[in-house]
Amino acid sequence: MRWIPEYQPDVERVERFNAVARITHWGHTVTFLLCLFTGLILFLGGVDWLAAIFGGHRGAGLVHRIAAVGMTLMLVFGLLFGFKGYIAWIKDIFRFGMNDIKFLSIFPLDFFGVKMKIAPQTRFNGGEKMNSVVLMTMVSLLVLSGYIMWFPSIFPAGLVRFSYPTHDLAMIFSTLMVCMHGFLGSLHLGSGESFWGMWKGTVRADWAKHHHAIWYEETYGDKAKAE
Repeated sequence: MRWIPEYQPDVERVERFNAVARITHWGHTVTFLLCLFTGLILFLGGVDWLAAIFGGHRGAGLVHRIAAVGMTLMLVFGLLFGFKGYIAWIKDIFRFGMNDIKFLSIFPLDFFGVKMKIAPQTRFNGGEKMNSVVLMTMVSLLVLSGYIMWFPSIFPAGLVRFSYPTHDLAMIFSTLMVCMHGFLGSLHLGSGESFWGMWKGTVRADWAKHHHAIWYEETYGDKAKAE
Protein backbone atom coordinates (compact mmCIF):
# COMPACT_ATOMS: atom_id res chain seq x y z
CA MET A 1 0.00 0.00 0.00
CA ARG A 2 1.46 3.37 -1.04
CA TRP A 3 0.99 6.09 1.55
CA ILE A 4 2.62 8.99 -0.26
CA PRO A 5 1.38 9.16 -3.87
CA GLU A 6 3.96 8.74 -6.60
CA TYR A 7 5.40 11.97 -7.92
CA GLN A 8 4.00 12.61 -11.40
CA PRO A 9 6.23 14.95 -13.42
CA ASP A 10 4.33 14.40 -16.67
CA VAL A 11 1.09 16.07 -15.53
CA GLU A 12 0.32 19.77 -15.15
CA ARG A 13 1.86 21.02 -11.92
CA VAL A 14 1.85 24.37 -10.11
CA GLU A 15 4.30 25.79 -7.60
CA ARG A 16 3.08 25.68 -4.02
CA PHE A 17 6.21 26.46 -1.98
CA ASN A 18 9.42 28.14 -3.13
CA ALA A 19 12.93 27.07 -2.11
CA VAL A 20 13.16 29.44 0.88
CA ALA A 21 9.88 28.14 2.32
CA ARG A 22 11.00 24.54 1.87
CA ILE A 23 14.43 25.07 3.41
CA THR A 24 12.87 26.87 6.37
CA HIS A 25 10.23 24.16 6.82
CA TRP A 26 12.66 21.23 6.76
CA GLY A 27 15.21 23.12 8.82
CA HIS A 28 12.61 23.66 11.51
CA THR A 29 11.53 20.02 11.23
CA VAL A 30 15.05 18.68 11.83
CA THR A 31 15.90 21.08 14.65
CA PHE A 32 12.51 20.55 16.33
CA LEU A 33 12.94 16.76 16.30
CA LEU A 34 16.46 17.04 17.70
CA CYS A 35 15.18 19.31 20.47
CA LEU A 36 12.28 16.93 21.11
CA PHE A 37 14.28 13.73 21.44
CA THR A 38 17.05 15.29 23.52
CA GLY A 39 14.49 17.12 25.65
CA LEU A 40 12.56 13.91 26.33
CA ILE A 41 15.66 12.56 28.07
CA LEU A 42 15.23 15.24 30.73
CA PHE A 43 11.42 15.31 30.65
CA LEU A 44 10.77 11.59 31.06
CA GLY A 45 13.75 10.24 32.95
CA GLY A 46 14.71 6.58 32.84
CA VAL A 47 15.39 6.61 29.10
CA ASP A 48 19.10 5.90 29.23
CA TRP A 49 18.88 4.09 25.89
CA LEU A 50 17.83 7.37 24.27
CA ALA A 51 20.53 9.32 26.08
CA ALA A 52 23.13 6.84 24.81
CA ILE A 53 22.31 7.78 21.22
CA PHE A 54 23.49 11.34 21.93
CA GLY A 55 26.52 10.36 23.98
CA GLY A 56 24.89 10.47 27.39
CA HIS A 57 22.96 13.17 29.23
CA ARG A 58 25.71 15.75 28.79
CA GLY A 59 25.86 15.13 25.06
CA ALA A 60 22.07 15.29 24.81
CA GLY A 61 22.09 18.64 26.59
CA LEU A 62 24.69 19.97 24.17
CA VAL A 63 22.75 18.77 21.10
CA HIS A 64 19.55 20.26 22.59
CA ARG A 65 21.12 23.70 22.86
CA ILE A 66 22.76 23.56 19.44
CA ALA A 67 19.46 22.50 17.86
CA ALA A 68 17.64 25.31 19.69
CA VAL A 69 20.06 27.85 18.23
CA GLY A 70 19.61 26.21 14.82
CA MET A 71 15.84 26.54 15.13
CA THR A 72 16.23 30.22 15.93
CA LEU A 73 18.56 30.75 12.98
CA MET A 74 16.09 29.04 10.64
CA LEU A 75 13.45 31.54 11.76
CA VAL A 76 15.84 34.40 11.03
CA PHE A 77 16.67 32.83 7.65
CA GLY A 78 12.99 32.61 6.74
CA LEU A 79 12.36 36.23 7.73
CA LEU A 80 15.40 37.59 5.89
CA PHE A 81 15.04 35.71 2.62
CA GLY A 82 11.31 34.99 2.55
CA PHE A 83 9.72 37.96 4.28
CA LYS A 84 7.00 38.40 1.64
CA GLY A 85 6.14 34.73 1.85
CA TYR A 86 6.04 34.90 5.64
CA ILE A 87 3.64 37.85 5.54
CA ALA A 88 1.48 36.07 2.95
CA TRP A 89 1.35 33.01 5.24
CA ILE A 90 0.28 35.12 8.22
CA LYS A 91 -2.42 36.88 6.17
CA ASP A 92 -3.78 33.58 4.88
CA ILE A 93 -4.00 31.75 8.21
CA PHE A 94 -5.99 34.65 9.64
CA ARG A 95 -8.20 34.76 6.57
CA PHE A 96 -10.66 32.52 8.38
CA GLY A 97 -14.24 32.34 7.12
CA MET A 98 -17.31 30.15 6.69
CA ASN A 99 -15.57 27.85 4.19
CA ASP A 100 -12.94 27.07 6.81
CA ILE A 101 -15.63 26.31 9.38
CA LYS A 102 -17.36 24.04 6.86
CA PHE A 103 -14.06 22.27 6.23
CA LEU A 104 -13.52 21.67 9.94
CA SER A 105 -17.08 20.37 10.36
CA ILE A 106 -16.58 17.60 7.79
CA PHE A 107 -12.91 16.94 8.53
CA PRO A 108 -13.52 14.04 10.96
CA LEU A 109 -15.32 12.14 8.17
CA ASP A 110 -12.63 13.00 5.64
CA PHE A 111 -9.97 11.88 8.12
CA PHE A 112 -11.42 8.38 8.14
CA GLY A 113 -11.57 8.19 4.36
CA VAL A 114 -15.19 9.20 3.70
CA LYS A 115 -15.36 11.07 0.39
CA MET A 116 -16.70 14.55 1.06
CA LYS A 117 -17.19 17.69 -1.00
CA ILE A 118 -14.65 20.21 0.22
CA ALA A 119 -15.72 23.84 0.52
CA PRO A 120 -13.36 26.05 -1.56
CA GLN A 121 -10.20 26.74 0.44
CA THR A 122 -7.48 29.36 0.28
CA ARG A 123 -3.79 28.45 0.20
CA PHE A 124 -4.19 26.74 3.57
CA ASN A 125 -7.34 24.94 4.60
CA GLY A 126 -9.13 25.45 7.90
CA GLY A 127 -7.22 22.68 9.62
CA GLU A 128 -3.85 23.93 8.39
CA LYS A 129 -4.70 27.42 9.60
CA MET A 130 -5.53 26.20 13.10
CA ASN A 131 -2.41 24.03 13.15
CA SER A 132 -0.30 27.02 12.07
CA VAL A 133 -1.66 29.27 14.82
CA VAL A 134 -1.27 26.68 17.59
CA LEU A 135 2.14 25.48 16.44
CA MET A 136 3.47 29.01 15.91
CA THR A 137 2.35 29.94 19.44
CA MET A 138 3.76 26.80 21.06
CA VAL A 139 7.13 27.02 19.29
CA SER A 140 7.43 30.69 20.24
CA LEU A 141 6.80 29.73 23.88
CA LEU A 142 9.34 26.91 23.59
CA VAL A 143 12.02 29.22 22.25
CA LEU A 144 11.39 32.06 24.71
CA SER A 145 11.12 29.83 27.78
CA GLY A 146 14.12 27.80 26.63
CA TYR A 147 16.43 30.80 26.44
CA ILE A 148 15.18 32.04 29.82
CA MET A 149 16.00 28.62 31.34
CA TRP A 150 19.37 28.61 29.58
CA PHE A 151 20.39 32.01 30.97
CA PRO A 152 18.50 32.23 34.29
CA SER A 153 20.86 34.77 35.86
CA ILE A 154 19.71 37.61 33.60
CA PHE A 155 15.97 37.11 34.19
CA PRO A 156 13.74 37.54 37.28
CA ALA A 157 13.55 34.37 39.40
CA GLY A 158 9.75 34.22 39.10
CA LEU A 159 9.96 34.29 35.31
CA VAL A 160 12.55 31.50 35.35
CA ARG A 161 10.34 29.30 37.55
CA PHE A 162 7.35 29.98 35.31
CA SER A 163 9.39 29.03 32.23
CA TYR A 164 9.81 25.39 33.31
CA PRO A 165 6.12 24.35 33.23
CA THR A 166 5.59 26.61 30.20
CA HIS A 167 8.37 24.80 28.34
CA ASP A 168 6.94 21.38 29.24
CA LEU A 169 3.37 22.20 28.24
CA ALA A 170 4.45 23.88 25.01
CA MET A 171 6.51 20.78 24.18
CA ILE A 172 3.52 18.49 24.70
CA PHE A 173 1.11 20.56 22.61
CA SER A 174 3.61 21.27 19.84
CA THR A 175 4.55 17.58 19.61
CA LEU A 176 0.90 16.60 19.23
CA MET A 177 0.44 19.19 16.48
CA VAL A 178 3.64 18.14 14.68
CA CYS A 179 2.55 14.49 14.71
CA MET A 180 -0.86 15.41 13.33
CA HIS A 181 0.65 17.71 10.74
CA GLY A 182 3.16 15.08 9.65
CA PHE A 183 0.47 12.44 9.18
CA LEU A 184 -2.04 14.67 7.40
CA GLY A 185 0.59 16.34 5.24
CA SER A 186 2.28 13.16 4.11
CA LEU A 187 0.50 9.92 4.90
CA HIS A 188 -3.21 10.73 4.87
CA LEU A 189 -4.72 9.24 1.72
CA GLY A 190 -6.41 12.45 0.64
CA SER A 191 -3.54 14.84 1.32
CA GLY A 192 -0.38 13.01 0.31
CA GLU A 193 0.18 15.21 -2.74
CA SER A 194 0.91 18.09 -0.37
CA PHE A 195 4.13 16.29 0.61
CA TRP A 196 5.51 16.91 -2.87
CA GLY A 197 4.61 20.57 -2.53
CA MET A 198 6.97 20.82 0.41
CA TRP A 199 9.59 18.42 -0.97
CA LYS A 200 9.83 19.40 -4.65
CA GLY A 201 7.85 22.64 -4.55
CA THR A 202 4.98 21.71 -6.86
CA VAL A 203 1.66 19.87 -6.69
CA ARG A 204 -0.66 18.52 -9.38
CA ALA A 205 -2.87 21.25 -10.77
CA ASP A 206 -5.99 19.10 -10.45
CA TRP A 207 -5.18 18.43 -6.78
CA ALA A 208 -4.72 22.17 -6.17
CA LYS A 209 -8.04 22.95 -7.85
CA HIS A 210 -9.83 20.40 -5.66
CA HIS A 211 -8.17 21.03 -2.29
CA HIS A 212 -7.39 24.76 -2.54
CA ALA A 213 -9.78 26.12 -5.15
CA ILE A 214 -9.68 29.75 -4.01
CA TRP A 215 -5.88 29.82 -3.90
CA TYR A 216 -5.61 28.15 -7.30
CA GLU A 217 -8.05 30.59 -8.91
CA GLU A 218 -6.34 33.61 -7.37
CA THR A 219 -2.84 32.41 -8.27
CA TYR A 220 -3.14 30.42 -11.49
CA GLY A 221 -6.76 30.59 -12.68
CA ASP A 222 -8.73 33.03 -14.81
CA LYS A 223 -8.77 35.63 -12.03
CA ALA A 224 -4.96 35.67 -11.85
CA LYS A 225 -4.64 35.84 -15.65
CA ALA A 226 -7.10 38.74 -15.81
CA GLU A 227 -5.01 40.70 -13.33
